[in-house]
Amino acid sequence: MELRQIEYFLAVVEHEGLNRAAQHLYVSQPALSQAIQALERELGVELFQRVARRSLALTPAGTLLVPKARAILDDVVAARDALSAVRDLEAGSVSIATMPEMSSDAVASWITSFRSRYPDVRLDISEVAGVRDLCGEVVTGHYELGFTTRPVPTKSLEFVELGVQRLLLVMPPGSPAPPSGTLPLDALSDLPLTICSLAQRENDRVATALRDVGVEPRLIASMPNRHAQLTLVLGGGVHAFLPLRMAVQARRLGAVVIETDPLVSVPFGVAHRRDALSPAAQELVRHCKATLDTWYAAIAEAQTRGASLIDAADAAYDDVHLPMNSGTA
Repeated sequence: MELRQIEYFLAVVEHEGLNRAAQHLYVSQPALSQAIQALERELGVELFQRVARRSLALTPAGTLLVPKARAILDDVVAARDALSAVRDLEAGSVSIATMPEMSSDAVASWITSFRSRYPDVRLDISEVAGVRDLCGEVVTGHYELGFTTRPVPTKSLEFVELGVQRLLLVMPPGSPAPPSGTLPLDALSDLPLTICSLAQRENDRVATALRDVGVEPRLIASMPNRHAQLTLVLGGGVHAFLPLRMAVQARRLGAVVIETDPLVSVPFGVAHRRDALSPAAQELVRHCKATLDTWYAAIAEAQTRGASLIDAADAAYDDVHLPMNSGTA
């Protein structure tokens, strides 16, 4: 039995006759009739009986074959779709927008396992100034994925939550640290701060958290990006609230990292249009979430053994984020 014979059989059923089915299939009526007869000989039963000059009706055997034939074609379509997805992952591309709060280097560190598994998929990552611009670019299709904090200011996008961005206080090398490693937010009065000028949503979150405990933020410097922030902090005399991943890097460079009480945090994730993502984009989001889930689980496990948040994050960082270990993420 050939797939072509199954397609011809169903076309005759759906178009209620040889003539219309032949027109639909762009084959001659004699060729279609011969294909149906060949299928009947192979199966050893009649599938149609002629009830009028140009009309055919299904026999009981033909009626039994219809759902089986449709199931065969459905399986073939599913197989083709699966193979198409594999091809897309072998040589596809994904366009990604990030907010300054997320930063392109953060996203790059989360998708190392995807890059290891699909090295031929092209990734185009750009930073967009704010959440409205980012969501607008995703809605119009300029970018397929947009990494952002919550909330997302449009109902036309889906949002996949990836985690909670926790901001720790990063202080210059040699700064006095509390014995517990934690400072209450209301103890940070007159603390000189540097911010990332583009990360407006994050800056507002920090300012609100400080004002909620009666502390007016003291802004000393506004820098163009996180790395400039960190460079200024390492030079001394100024402090910054930085996300956990970057706080780990800062501590390794000699900075003093402090957890505040309460902790300043904000949920984040990836926004995309409601229509289906490309296979490459779907797989990228899955790998990104797997990396973060692995890191968060390792942090939580270490904290149950008494480790501080920054110690736990530092201990688990390399196993999750570095490319050489990406196969385990």
